[in-house]
Amino acid sequence: MAGKIRIDRWIRIGLLVWLIGCNGWLDAQDQPAHYEFHHIQEKDGLSVNIINCFLQDRDGFLWVGTYDGVNRYDGNQFVQFKHKRMDSHSLLNNTVHDLCEDQQGNIWMAVEEGISRYDKKTGKFTNITTVNTRALGLCNNILCDRTGDIWFTSSRIGLFQYTIQTGQFKYFPYDSTSNPLTTSSYVSNNGLLEDPSHNGLWVADGYGLHYFDRNRRQFLNHRNNPQRLPIFTRHYVSALALDGDRLIFADNDAHQIIMYSLSNQQILKTITPISRQSNRAVFDIATIFVDRKHNLWTSSWNHLLFHIAAESGEITELEHDKSRPTSVAGAFFWSAWQHPDGSIWLGTVNGISYTNPERAFYSVYDIGSLFPPLNDERGIHCLVEDTDGSWWIGTSMRGLLHYSPQTARLDVYKLPNATAEHPYGKVLSSLSIAGDMLYLAGETNLFTFNKVNKTFSSLPLPAPIRQRKARLWNILKDGHYLWATGESTWVFRYHIPTRQWESYPTLPANTQRSYMLSYLFKDRKQGTWVDLYPGGIARFSTQQKAFIVDEHTRDKQYLNKVSSFAEDSAGNFWMSTNGYGLVRYNPRTHRYANWTESEGLAYDHSLAALPDRFGNIWVGSYNKFSVFAPQTNRFLNFSLPYSPDNLEYINHLIPLRNGHILGSLKGYLVEFSPEKLVKQPAYLPAKILISQVNVGDTIWLNHRDLAGVSLKAGESAFAVHFGTLTSASEPTFDYVYQLDGYDEDWKPAADARYAVYTRLPGGDYTFRVKAVLADGRSIPASTLAIHIDTYLYQKRWFQALLAFVVFGLVIGFLRYRAHQRDRLHDLQVQASRLERDKTEIQYQNLINHLNPHFLFNSLTSLNSLINSSPPQASDFLRKLSIIYRYILQNKDNELVTLESELSFVQNYIDLQIARFQKDLQIQVNVPENYRTQRIVPVTIQNLLENAIKHNVIEEENPLVIRIYAEGSSLFVVNNLQKKSFVATSNKQGLASLKSLYQYLSRRQIEVQETATQFVVKVPLL
Repeated sequence: MAGKIRIDRWIRIGLLVWLIGCNGWLDAQDQPAHYEFHHIQEKDGLSVNIINCFLQDRDGFLWVGTYDGVNRYDGNQFVQFKHKRMDSHSLLNNTVHDLCEDQQGNIWMAVEEGISRYDKKTGKFTNITTVNTRALGLCNNILCDRTGDIWFTSSRIGLFQYTIQTGQFKYFPYDSTSNPLTTSSYVSNNGLLEDPSHNGLWVADGYGLHYFDRNRRQFLNHRNNPQRLPIFTRHYVSALALDGDRLIFADNDAHQIIMYSLSNQQILKTITPISRQSNRAVFDIATIFVDRKHNLWTSSWNHLLFHIAAESGEITELEHDKSRPTSVAGAFFWSAWQHPDGSIWLGTVNGISYTNPERAFYSVYDIGSLFPPLNDERGIHCLVEDTDGSWWIGTSMRGLLHYSPQTARLDVYKLPNATAEHPYGKVLSSLSIAGDMLYLAGETNLFTFNKVNKTFSSLPLPAPIRQRKARLWNILKDGHYLWATGESTWVFRYHIPTRQWESYPTLPANTQRSYMLSYLFKDRKQGTWVDLYPGGIARFSTQQKAFIVDEHTRDKQYLNKVSSFAEDSAGNFWMSTNGYGLVRYNPRTHRYANWTESEGLAYDHSLAALPDRFGNIWVGSYNKFSVFAPQTNRFLNFSLPYSPDNLEYINHLIPLRNGHILGSLKGYLVEFSPEKLVKQPAYLPAKILISQVNVGDTIWLNHRDLAGVSLKAGESAFAVHFGTLTSASEPTFDYVYQLDGYDEDWKPAADARYAVYTRLPGGDYTFRVKAVLADGRSIPASTLAIHIDTYLYQKRWFQALLAFVVFGLVIGFLRYRAHQRDRLHDLQVQASRLERDKTEIQYQNLINHLNPHFLFNSLTSLNSLINSSPPQASDFLRKLSIIYRYILQNKDNELVTLESELSFVQNYIDLQIARFQKDLQIQVNVPENYRTQRIVPVTIQNLLENAIKHNVIEEENPLVIRIYAEGSSLFVVNNLQKKSFVATSNKQGLASLKSLYQYLSRRQIEVQETATQFVVKVPLL
């Protein structure tokens, strides 16, 4: 049973005056069990702590009616609904007495001034305050029946029916003379139920129990009881409840809880709870709740709470104790609800308190409440179990305790070393038991305690311990021997029959300046081991008469902080460490494994570790515990609400004969039941609740009929909240979520119960969330469709239209540009044609200009030759004829080969040489590979003529002209000796050539004039 504590409170008075030096016993028999409760209150988001009613709707959310509005709970956060004076669609009144859900999923509420209906689809309330002009007043019960109608009671008027299909109200008086204007009968809270088998309703009020037959439209009660049923009396009846076909109610006049069989129409049982508190009357009963195991949970107007077990009939009074935070939060509850995991949720006047006796896997024994001085120091220091199942407890300066969990009896024994400063004795560091003898290590003392005659005896200390006044830490009974370790480098063994000590070293000798031998333990093969702090572990060798250190355990950092040793069934050693978590050492393979918080351990500062019979490892870290399953490599973590703010103690875990594990937490003992964890896997919720979507100040509440959330284009930032309705006794889940259409993979939620997204583009998304338990089981993913509108400029049809318009504009522009380009091309062609014509005209003019000028000079030369040398004159005339033939042949050609141009120019050169003799020197040096390239006709001839025309040609200063090819150009270079005046020059020769070459090629004729020479660079085409 969760949090079951066996204590004796009245004995505290006697304990306060207990004389020092007296041994005594504290008896806690016949004390009631106390359940361990967890609480949900205003600090957790509840609107107010005064709870009136519960309802779990078909979507899985828990609705909580309070004295300050109604709350919807998803297991993580509350959404509050309250009355708003200026909003007619808000809750009618903040005092909500009862809740039900109709077949359409609407939530109906009985409130202080009438009834309210919450429409999940619209998020609005519809309020009804009057029927036939009569104010309803306080409505305290409401139910939605199997046919879809709504039934409710006005506390001062009676029973009403509302038919959803017709929207009509009907009033049903208890007798024919009653009407809504005259009836005055106070209907009890929790006073309306639908019969599970018949077409009728049960109503409880101050005048008894009433059954309304819907078929006959009449009431059966003490006034109308033709069958003389024993339940119809004129007694004050309240707290109706159903348990199958059994009707359960409180007859407050008879001071009885009555169980009535609806099928047999007989009273099956009556129960009369009695409080242990003197002068406290139990009745009147306000609330009866029946759990799924038929146990009753009751609350009375006198603030008394009871649990009545169905099988045993045991009545347990539940106490609200302000000093004990695990007690029920308040001494009164109006309503209760059972979670699918079996936990009971009580709606008290101080918040929600829940407990789960079905799934409890530990019982708590508050030894400190029986013996308050135990809480003053470090509390419980060591433990050992006796053969009768009782527990011997060594304390920190509070003596020796003996506790029987069967009888709840506690015996306290003062140690022989008690003084005025330490009235109970000094610290007990270790216990060991054998038969009727208990062995106690008291740091600087060693005792035995005879369990039969309750006497202590002292044992001699080992000589090194006694001489140095060192402390003993651990003792271990082994047959006729008692092993002991302490502040020494030796292990001691005491032979009980001869009362002699033996000393054993550790080999090889430890080189540490200071170390001690602490934990002693026996392995499964009865080998004796000792922990060398901080030097590893050693096993006793009977042959060498020494403890041999396992070299593989030396120099391991975490072994410097070992706080406990234990062996599992496979022979592995498990060690808890202070700061390094849980450690496993296999002495056969000499391999270590280590688990810390990074691997799932609750806390790295582990104080105790112990394997159970199922192979799981229990780890204690103050009030935090972990159960490690080596098979799955997973941890189950939980914490106990005991000594959470106190670290002045150490944990101890010991195995019990019944297979349980006993642990200590300062003044508490906790008995763990490992088999319950194995046989009862953790509760797995059916689904994860996606509760709401927050967009700025707007909240979208999720429900079954919500197809999805539709957000505006500007609402691209939102948060999705989710959770599961679980109790604190269940392990937590690891949540992961994903937004399909945006997230590529699942994202871990860590400790958050929401997912935030910002700046999402418009579109359709699906939010998914799932959870995984520590044992590998998972809850299927829950989904929610989310649509985000797209801005006009982002919509596909708009983009398509825009693309079409742009495409049209582009096409129009391209067509316009093509048209303009065609026009420009035509103009360019015309301009080119004109330019070409102009160039050709200029070139022809040049040639035409050349012909008479050249002809005049040639004829003059010819005339001179005829007179002086007729043969030369004949040759001169032949070459002149060749020149003019070349000009006539190529006058229509734009280009000629350099070979033909040079052949033509050679004739022209010969004529000029004949004219100027040695005064003119022309050198032609053009390799053969250049001669196939092309050139404009008579280009070289024009350049030669231009050089001859503008330069002085004298015998003393001959004109030297060089013609050569280099790169992709032809060079015509002459020495510069300008004439002062050229009579026939019109300065058009070179310009015409430049224009012609610019037309034929991108390359131009380049002219360079220096002080000594004139260079013309003609491109070869």
